Amino acid sequence: MQNHASRSIFDYWLNIKGDRIAPLRTQVDPSALRHLLPDLFIIAKSNTGAPTFRLAGTRLCDLFDRELKDQSFGYLFSGSNATDGADLARKVLEYETPALLELVLTEFRKDQPYEMLLLPLWSTEFDGCDRVLGSLMPVMPGQPRPRSPLPGFRLRDWTFLTGSDAHFGVPLTADKADQPNTRRTPQPMVARTT
Repeated sequence: MQNHASRSIFDYWLNIKGDRIAPLRTQVDPSALRHLLPDLFIIAKSNTGAPTFRLAGTRLCDLFDRELKDQSFGYLFSGSNATDGADLARKVLEYETPALLELVLTEFRKDQPYEMLLLPLWSTEFDGCDRVLGSLMPVMPGQPRPRSPLPGFRLRDWTFLTGSDAHFGVPLTADKADQPNTRRTPQPMVARTT
């Protein structure tokens, strides 16, 4: 994670989940994240199984120049990336494992990097993961605001995130090649080297 705010959200998620696979939706306290609310969203499966926005922060809605509630999650992505983005959200729900997406917005022939966190949530203790808490932030704070509405993001890369320690700077382990192979039992991931 390159954005400090993204790491703060991940740390918060780790802290509230404790020893559980994922926290309950009711454990998320908006006041604890109040300065980040404009960049946060919650998605859930629709009746058709497609990941759909349940709510979206004001900054995210402003980027797309519209309210995103009830909009398909794939709407954020351009072209064939729409299917890839929706598939990744489904994997987070299925494997109950958080993911970090590296996104690119190309504007005026210049790439602007963004990162997105997808963090699994449970609505009840008995139903398993049915929602995702997410964030979308520019990699570089102070990055110029893109024009609205956006044409959509391109997916550059993604990883599952594992690790139990919080605090910014603690290494995470992640690797998209080692997807968890069973529900509720994520396998150890190999650290990606850069």
